[in-house]
This record gives sequence, structure tokens and C-alpha cells, in this order.
Amino acid sequence: AAVLSGGQAILPVRTGRIACPPPGDVAAAASALTGLVMTTYTGVLLGVTVIPVWTKHAHVLPIHFAASSLGAAAALLEICGNRQLAVRRIALTAALVETVVEAAIEQPSVTARIAGAFAGPIPLAIRLLYGRSRKARQAAAVSALLGSLLTRVAWVEAGS
Repeated sequence: AAVLSGGQAILPVRTGRIACPPPGDVAAAASALTGLVMTTYTGVLLGVTVIPVWTKHAHVLPIHFAASSLGAAAALLEICGNRQLAVRRIALTAALVETVVEAAIEQPSVTARIAGAFAGPIPLAIRLLYGRSRKARQAAAVSALLGSLLTRVAWVEAGS
């Protein structure tokens, strides 16, 4: 059985002879898949412009924006009190990807370097060292959320 973001498994429901998942589960799975694709959209749009700094990083911007979006979403959920393991894993993975992206590309500005630190290495270190602490996870979430916001500001600033 596949697991949805809410932690619920898709279990077949028998309707006569045909087994099919409940309509709500199908809609949730479809929205999760399309939502994941949409997280890359900003990076794709920036990469296909004529702005040199954006075009130079076109290969990594979609991944960068996807990780930033997922990290921000997980951070908001954690700040609001969500304690699910799946949310913590998404946040940790997003911080890891942001850290790798930060190391792989030449950041276009000081703002971008600051954003990268708040989005990647800082929350990653907090989660790895103090991940059992709820307060530490919330501190990592605030850092990731700030980093995600600053990431968008930094890339727009770099293209100006």
C-alpha cells in the first residue's frame, strides 16, 4: 500500500467486483504529485530567461527551489506543532539538498550565501545534532523558513 503525506495508506475499497482506492486518496495522491512538480516551477522559469546569472545556474535552480519549497512547507508544519516522522524526514532531506546545492554552485551575492546557510547547513546541523529536541527542531524550522524566504529575495536581487 502506498503512503500519502498524511501518513494514511491507500487501501483498496471493494465496490462490487472492482477494487479501487477511495476518491479522496486518489485526489490526495494526484495533488501530492502535481505539487512536487510545481515546486520546481520557479527555478525552471528563472533558468530559461536571458538574465545571465539565472541562465548560468539553470541546471540547478529547479532542484534548489524544490528543496527550498519542501523545506519551507515542512518548517511551517513543524512550527505549527506537527510532530510526524515523515515531516521531520522531509525537513532533514530538504536541508541536506540545500547544503549540497550551496556547496555546488557559486552564490551570486552575499544575500544568497546567507540564505544558503540558513536554508541548508544550519538546520541540517541542528537536526543531526539535536533532532530529538522539539525546541531544536523548531529552531531548525525557523532557520529553514528564513533561508527559503531569503533564497527567493537573493535570486531576484542577483537578476536585477
